[in-house]
Amino acid sequence: MKIISPKVHAVLDYVVALFLIVAPNIIGLSTTAAIFSMVLGGIHFLLTLLTVFRGGAVKLVPFPVHGFIELVVSFTLAVLALTVFSKYKVDHFYYAGLSVAIFVVFMLTDYKAKTS
Repeated sequence: MKIISPKVHAVLDYVVALFLIVAPNIIGLSTTAAIFSMVLGGIHFLLTLLTVFRGGAVKLVPFPVHGFIELVVSFTLAVLALTVFSKYKVDHFYYAGLSVAIFVVFMLTDYKAKTS
């Protein structure tokens, strides 16, 4: 069941981008994990600005492509949680949790809905 509309997804994207930038300083990630999170937050913010939906400003990236990128990111974060960020528990759980959250949002978003 696709219960997240493009409009709601846009709001979630901006919240996630802000979270990715701010959270590392609050929860105490390692330096590498913190920098990666902040960079990912900036990239996610840019992707959201460029997406063709109500939250997008420039509207270059089709919403289904945006979704595919997030799906790839969710799997990539899972791999990173199990490899690069496995040494410190806080890093591991942060990236594993992000992976699951992004995947769940992907599964619940209606990428075929009207985006204007």
